[in-house]
Amino acid sequence: MAYFHGVRITESPTPLQVPAAVDSALPVAIGVAPVHRLENPAIAVNNPALLFSFSEGVADMGYVNPKHWKKFPLSMMLFSQMRLHLVSPLVLINVWNPLKDAQEVAEIALPIINGIATIDDPMAMISGVTVHNAVNGQPDYIRENDYSLRYDGDKLLIEIADDGDIPSSTASLNITYKQATVDNVTKDDIIGGVDPATNQRTGIELVDEVFSVYRKIPSFLLAPGWSHIPEVAAVLMGKAEHLEGEFSCMALLDLPTTGAYSNYRNLPKWKNDNSYVSPYAFADWPCVAIGEQIFLASVRMAGMYGEVDGRNSGLPYEQASNKLLAMTNLCDEDGNIIPMMSIKQANYLNENGIGTFINMDGWRAWGVETTAFPGNTDIKDFERGVRRMFSFTQNVVNRTMWQNVDKPIRRLLIDIILLTGNEYMNTLQSRGAIIGGRVEFLRADNNNQGIMSGKMFFRVFLTPPNAAKELEFNFSYDPDYLERLFG
Repeated sequence: MAYFHGVRITESPTPLQVPAAVDSALPVAIGVAPVHRLENPAIAVNNPALLFSFSEGVADMGYVNPKHWKKFPLSMMLFSQMRLHLVSPLVLINVWNPLKDAQEVAEIALPIINGIATIDDPMAMISGVTVHNAVNGQPDYIRENDYSLRYDGDKLLIEIADDGDIPSSTASLNITYKQATVDNVTKDDIIGGVDPATNQRTGIELVDEVFSVYRKIPSFLLAPGWSHIPEVAAVLMGKAEHLEGEFSCMALLDLPTTGAYSNYRNLPKWKNDNSYVSPYAFADWPCVAIGEQIFLASVRMAGMYGEVDGRNSGLPYEQASNKLLAMTNLCDEDGNIIPMMSIKQANYLNENGIGTFINMDGWRAWGVETTAFPGNTDIKDFERGVRRMFSFTQNVVNRTMWQNVDKPIRRLLIDIILLTGNEYMNTLQSRGAIIGGRVEFLRADNNNQGIMSGKMFFRVFLTPPNAAKELEFNFSYDPDYLERLFG
């Protein structure tokens, strides 16, 4: 040490590290949004958007009313999270590029009523509207200078500017516009991939960018309107188990609801035949309706988990099963009513790893098993609440302990990790999220060669509370109480 004469001030690291904050119910939904209603739709294609409010979602992804949700299920997702369940944030990934297949609509004349001409076409692209000058040889009118555009429901309104060049006496506007179509979107667009030349991700592969861009770990992966397709579900399940190579989360899947699969008895075989059997996936059936609004089961379950976790300070140990939700009936994806299920019928789905909905003093979600059940009976793999707590805690430990990578292996480092881990377990226990937990560093697990190569092995024991699925009360007649007749 160099010569020093005076007072020296130094600091030592705190022997207890603060656990990293991790979202327990952040959904990432991949699908189709009505971005043809945006000024610049290209910016919303394969570009994950983190949303904290309904208005942000409308601004970033567009929005359509419920009768168009089957075409644009990301609008359904936005409405369910932000307006129905009142939970945020939400990540939406739109894979549809309306510019790719838009068709030019021949010039039409629209009457002007109270200064407004109306394009009655919900697929009209705002960026594709041109208002022509009726005078031969004159240039087209200029948007924002002569007129403005905005959607009102399904109608695209052309509002004439008071101080623009369109004469006030004009009775109609000659316009052309581009009409978008979603008919060419396929499962391959949802699945996506990585361009080997540019390393650009698309579709489900963009899930890996959510953490790198927003520093948030997804809790749920959804592909509303597409997850009943086995190829899509397989990629979702794989991504959920190995998220960013470091984390894990749950895939929320839908099962088919039409044709033979409007009958609940046909679902278990379909589920097994199509390998919907992952510990990292929850499957729910069928769709649910609120009046004329049709919701996919996966969409509503994402909101329900957000509500339940919110009441538990962001800890995902409690089930959404047997919790009330707003709905009026079961239905298929087209809105055709599916008969209400009895408890026995619903339990048949549950025993095959499928969640559903029952009406018991109000509509409720029903089912606590992952899709791995009944083939996998390891409680951390088949019980939804336990599986979520394992993945959540693993993600917290991963994020928290990352700061210790490449520090010198000393007893101080071991003590810091053990103290931090066990304090976190004690906190979870005190808040009722686990029954108990501990972290250990054992000599038997760490031989000299491993330590010399930089490897440290810690054991984490974790016991979240599982659901009370079966309550039995045994009644007996006690004749001893007859003595009270003579008291």
